[in-house]
Amino acid sequence: MKISYSWLKDLTGLDWPVEVMGDRLTLCGTACEEIDPLDRHLDKVVVGEVTELQPIEGADKIRKATVNIGDETLDLVCGAPNVAVGQKVAVAQVGAEMAGGLKIKKSKIRGIPSSGMICAADELGLFEDHSGIMVLDESAVPGTPLVDLLDLHDYVMGFELTPNRADSMSAIGIARDLAALASIKVKYPEYELKPIAEKVSDHIRVSIEDPDACPRFTARIIRNVKIGPSPWWVQKKLIGAGMRPISNVVDVTNLIMIESGNPVHAFDLDNFGSNEVVVRRAKNGETLKTLDGKDHELTEDVLLVTNGKEAKAAAGVMGGFDSEVTDDTKNILLEVAYFDPSIVRKSRKHLGFVTEASTRFEKGVDPNHVPVTSEHVAALFQQLCGGEVLDGIVDCYPKKIEPNTVELRPKRCCDIMGIDVPVEKMTQILRDLEFEVEGTDPLKVTAPTFRHDIEREIDLIEEVARIMGFDAIPDSTDSIGPLFTPTHEEDLFEDEVREVLTGAGFDEIMGHGLADSRLCKVLNPELPQLKILSPVSEELDIMRNDLTHTGLSTVAHNLAHRNLDMRLFEIGRVYFPPNDKDEWIEEDRLMCLVTGNTAATWRDRPRELDFYDLTAALDALSARFHWPKLGFEPEPVNYYEKEISFAVMLGGRRVGTIGKVSAKTARKFEVKQSVFLAQMSMDVLLELARDLAEFTPLPTFPAAPRDLALVVDTTVKVGEIVDLVAKYAGKIAESIDIFDLYTGKQIGEGKKSVGVSITYRSPERSLSSEEIDKTQKKIIAQLKKDFNAEIRDK
Repeated sequence: MKISYSWLKDLTGLDWPVEVMGDRLTLCGTACEEIDPLDRHLDKVVVGEVTELQPIEGADKIRKATVNIGDETLDLVCGAPNVAVGQKVAVAQVGAEMAGGLKIKKSKIRGIPSSGMICAADELGLFEDHSGIMVLDESAVPGTPLVDLLDLHDYVMGFELTPNRADSMSAIGIARDLAALASIKVKYPEYELKPIAEKVSDHIRVSIEDPDACPRFTARIIRNVKIGPSPWWVQKKLIGAGMRPISNVVDVTNLIMIESGNPVHAFDLDNFGSNEVVVRRAKNGETLKTLDGKDHELTEDVLLVTNGKEAKAAAGVMGGFDSEVTDDTKNILLEVAYFDPSIVRKSRKHLGFVTEASTRFEKGVDPNHVPVTSEHVAALFQQLCGGEVLDGIVDCYPKKIEPNTVELRPKRCCDIMGIDVPVEKMTQILRDLEFEVEGTDPLKVTAPTFRHDIEREIDLIEEVARIMGFDAIPDSTDSIGPLFTPTHEEDLFEDEVREVLTGAGFDEIMGHGLADSRLCKVLNPELPQLKILSPVSEELDIMRNDLTHTGLSTVAHNLAHRNLDMRLFEIGRVYFPPNDKDEWIEEDRLMCLVTGNTAATWRDRPRELDFYDLTAALDALSARFHWPKLGFEPEPVNYYEKEISFAVMLGGRRVGTIGKVSAKTARKFEVKQSVFLAQMSMDVLLELARDLAEFTPLPTFPAAPRDLALVVDTTVKVGEIVDLVAKYAGKIAESIDIFDLYTGKQIGEGKKSVGVSITYRSPERSLSSEEIDKTQKKIIAQLKKDFNAEIRDK
């Protein structure tokens, strides 16, 4: 949705700078995504008068034009078919930069010097039209900067609107938000309609066969219109909305659609075929030739505007070819209607195209603004096209749509927002948005029919919140509202997990909770799936039962964009099969993964991220939350390699799994590099977390380090070796670490060398060499006995 800055200023009277206006609208939920100067490509572009045209020898399509630009005369080579002597044109001088990136320089074409260019509208960045040069008003003075002549010191504001805000698909809708932000009234356009005495009802009849599909249809007749170009003020508003001016009749219908949000359609009355309008469903096999010249075979899903015999338009989508307005049109049948969004959507999908009108009808227009829109269009036809408007309007409204009334509890509003908002402030905001408000507690709020999205109390609370400004709402740790609990344990725990992992170089991803049933079957073939009744796509047809799906899908997406090195984590929910009560279980989990290489530095070369980079992150979490001893026990998991597949243990309690994703599984996700992944239950991790570390006094007695180098079978787990050393060293072993692990020819097939470092220290006394040696010998003897270990000389 695009609207010019000046149009919004005209509708509100506000003189806020464009950046301020964009920011204020964004903070109230009407997101301004771009602000583009309308005069970006108009520097060094001036008015010129063509004084002479001469042919160029050997060239049929280009001519030499002599152009007066006020203080000098330029010779320009021009190939436009519509250039003529006496025209006032837009001339880009040397140094100008056109919309397509072309920089104007002195040049020679067929030997003729050319010191500029006569421009078409698209070259000036105004609108898409390269059929010929842009011809200016005869009164334009040569040498005048084009930006001054056309008053193009303006901006195009582009908005990214939420699907529920159909009212924002109009200049008035956006202006209404601006007015509410400033607590002022919208300046609605003023017009005067002077119809002739003849009654329109004597010349046209309207009937609706399907009131559910078309609750309201209005018709007017305007005679003796004169087709021609629109005045510049109309063209400028359309250009600011990203539309191309065509003719006065078409431009008026587009202008009112953009301004009010109500689409308008003009038929050539003389080609309509009867004095009767019938709105009905299409018959299977019926055909319609639309404005784009294509023939369409229709079904009952398409709603038609007919002359009682044959189709003349696809209602709410596009007009018919044989009743369109042309340069020869004299009499107009004006349609302004309200069509049900669902039927327009079905019609549009069947026909296979999207129009500005269908987009608005699909979101929902205001059914009770239809007569006002019709009157405004008729007044402009009278003013700009010289038309004679027949008196009255034929208004067929078989299914009246009433405004919706919703109650708002002020206390509930304050609780949800987390701040104190006076009832008077709530009332003022809602009234500024043109809602009717009665009472004080609760407020009885009647939403106008242009706000059909207001259905519940929470919708009204959102209106108060967005006009107050979302930036005015504190975060959960500062909120006063009872719905916000600053000490909410789960939220604080999640935040601290994020802090630790991002500090370790991981990036957070956020999955949407949906998954591909086929890929989830690859991951967990035995796990039942929670099907979605109306999936958004075939690839997202279940609720995920494993965060691995999101993790591998994200890796695949990044690899496709050549982002090869990743450390990712997600805190998200998975959905389990039914328990004994036939209720689906939702569990929060933490998933971490690494893939690719480490970053290169001046000191270190890149290396492949591996299992130990992942366990290092778990170590960091364990240190932060003071979990019990972190360990890993072999456990087969369907999507891990058999040799690298473990259960994650905290103090002997299983909290999740960790391993290397198997190549077979990775290929299913189109991942061709190693991925190491861990997944754990957030509830269990929180349960095992401790707020404070246990204080250990600083040692007062010296440490006695000892090392052991032993050779064992590769089947012996290093963790078992550490456990044995800890058991037989007893309390005097302050720490036990593995400092070396080696396999190779020197050791022998099926063997590995393990280096164990033991630090002996007593908190109560100095240890003697004899006591330490005795303990060391006991450990060695037990290692030989239990693991058939061979002790190596260091």
